[in-house]
Amino acid sequence: MPVFFVLCTLVVISTLCKGHFQPCRVFPTDLFVEVGSSVWFVCSCDSVRNGKFSWTLNRKSVDEKLSKRINSTHSMLSLTNLIHSNATVECHNPETKQILAGTIVRTYSKPQNISCYLHYENPTDDGVPQLFTCTWEHQTHNSKTINYTVNIESADVFSCISSVKSCTVNVFSHLSLSRNIAVTVKAETASWTSRSDSYEVNPFSILKMNQPVVTTSAFSDHLLVSWNNVLDSFDFSCQVKYNKTFSPTVESSKIINCWSCFNATIEDVESCTFYNISVRCAVTEPTWSDWSPEETVLTKVKQRHAELLSWRKVSELENYKRIVHVMWTLSQQGIPLKCMDTVKFDIQQTAYGENTAEGNSTACLSSPCDIEVDEHAHQIHLRAVQDENVIVQDSIYVPAVSESLPRVTDIQTSSDKGVILVSWTAPKEPVRSYMIDWTHNGNQYEWAESKNTNATLLDLQDRKQYNITVTPLLLDGRTGRSTQALQICSGFGAPGRITVSDVEPYDTSAFVSWDTKPEDVCSDAVVKYTVFYRNQSTKTLQNVTVDGEKLYVSLKDLTPATQYSVYVEGAAESGQTRSEESFFTTKRFDPRLLTRAIVCGIIILILLLSFGLFCVIMWKKVKEKPVPDPAVSSVAEWLLQSNQKGNYHFQQFFVPFESYCDKIHIQEFLNVLGEKPVALTETQHLPFHEDSTSLLSSESCSVNPYRCQTTTDTLVPRKAIQCKHESNQQHERFSPKSVYVSLHLFEQTGLLESGKDNFE
Repeated sequence: MPVFFVLCTLVVISTLCKGHFQPCRVFPTDLFVEVGSSVWFVCSCDSVRNGKFSWTLNRKSVDEKLSKRINSTHSMLSLTNLIHSNATVECHNPETKQILAGTIVRTYSKPQNISCYLHYENPTDDGVPQLFTCTWEHQTHNSKTINYTVNIESADVFSCISSVKSCTVNVFSHLSLSRNIAVTVKAETASWTSRSDSYEVNPFSILKMNQPVVTTSAFSDHLLVSWNNVLDSFDFSCQVKYNKTFSPTVESSKIINCWSCFNATIEDVESCTFYNISVRCAVTEPTWSDWSPEETVLTKVKQRHAELLSWRKVSELENYKRIVHVMWTLSQQGIPLKCMDTVKFDIQQTAYGENTAEGNSTACLSSPCDIEVDEHAHQIHLRAVQDENVIVQDSIYVPAVSESLPRVTDIQTSSDKGVILVSWTAPKEPVRSYMIDWTHNGNQYEWAESKNTNATLLDLQDRKQYNITVTPLLLDGRTGRSTQALQICSGFGAPGRITVSDVEPYDTSAFVSWDTKPEDVCSDAVVKYTVFYRNQSTKTLQNVTVDGEKLYVSLKDLTPATQYSVYVEGAAESGQTRSEESFFTTKRFDPRLLTRAIVCGIIILILLLSFGLFCVIMWKKVKEKPVPDPAVSSVAEWLLQSNQKGNYHFQQFFVPFESYCDKIHIQEFLNVLGEKPVALTETQHLPFHEDSTSLLSSESCSVNPYRCQTTTDTLVPRKAIQCKHESNQQHERFSPKSVYVSLHLFEQTGLLESGKDNFE
């Protein structure tokens, strides 16, 4: 109503001044109102004479029912429950849709949700708290600085000034715990002022205790949490919060409540597990103290849940001694425990069948532990001790060197996705179970017991080669002989590193070769290679695939005098790997053409030389005719018969391809000599060369009488004339023959001499 009267007054003044022209305007201007308030606006415009106006709020039309005509030049708008932080109000000429005038209205809110509490200045203080702190909420929509004043009324009235939404004041001499405390908050700027509703509270309901000081003790089956005495004169309640420090899953914290207590027992904890523990207390529940700093504690081994699994690896006998590598795990429900520092281990070794009290004892802090034994059978007793009490124990058997014991056979292994499957054939003797141990480096061993003749090895390191051993456990507590399987990889990795080793470019092709070097023994074998090559000019990518056993390929249909890039990708079942990119440039012409031309020229030259040599040899053979060789000749004895004619047993000489005229008649030859024919019992003839018929010097005749012979051309046979015609006919077919007769080795040398005389 006061705003309405103000607006009416303004309208009257505007009317009285009607004689003076006034521009259009909306008032009040730059208005600040509290959120949810109602507000009136007046639009005055002398250019409008019919009293018709329209209104908009943030450029949206306002219902005409909310506006009212005052006169022909004035209109009033009424807005209720204004919640906009910033609102633009404008009046328009409804006929021309022209904006006549406007203004901006801003809202503010009052502080609310006040919360206060009493607390101590120092963590060790007690009694009546010294500090009083209040916080509140306040929605602000502008950047103007807001000053807050907190008015506190208790035994005295006092205040706290702040520029933020919290304020702390020392009330040690102003506060009475027997009276309620009343609080109001005032927010103030240069443009507006707002006050909160009054907040009244009981001092004990807002008393905030100091953080408890907590200590925790671990026992074999529980945890004991204790804290200091916070308030002797007040009743209070406390909460103990605990949760696992390391947990594979997100678990909510567990809470233990107690009243006026100073300790609590936590029993539902696991062995060898880290827990975070914190405590808070309050006089009344709404005002809890801050949680104490988290304390981390490791629980001890629960005797009723502890399990000890031991095993051993025995070395070969050397100098009558063997080293036994004793290993063990302490577990709870099959889960290994990690609190080895809270447990001590003791190893006793005795000869098999003897009392444990008679054996040697060795103290070990952790697994593994090495002890020394001889070649005889021994029993190894392992005990876990906590707080001087034996919580669990186990024993293992070490067989004698010469002891005959059963063993498993036919161990088969296979791996798939990091899991190794092991199977074997049981021995003929009955067994209780089997112990399987495996290692990838010979130092760290894992082992497990199986009732069946197979086992599955899990949680293996990837791409590692494992040694696996299976040992039968007999019914009488002894162990059989160990059998080791072939090494096997837990998994296979990428094929290894591929390197392009050589590229031989030609004009339209290129020969590419590469090498593959496995990174380790468990690198997978390459199934196929794919060679990618790209034309650097056209950026066209092509590929060719070859079998995994080939390490080369020939790229075809390339462009001459062009740069190419090439890389090789190897694919295996476990993954892929690729080489670095290499570059090469094809030749303008094929360099192999010159090589081929040179090779062909050399071959042709060799053939020509061979043919020429063959021709020379054949020519010499044609030119050189056969000559008798006395070294391979044989002679026969001439038989002298007086006055016997026409009865000659001397066979005629035979020359291949000779005519009738070429034949030599021994009878005629003897007639020339003037001697009677001699019967020839045996003779042989051989072909001989013409070149050997030349006359030799007299020096040669003195050495070898064969060389003193003359040709038969000096002798004129009787039938020479008769065969002349026949000889002329065969002249073209056969060359003339020269025949020599060897007459050196006759027993009757007088025949030769007489023949010579008659011939002369």
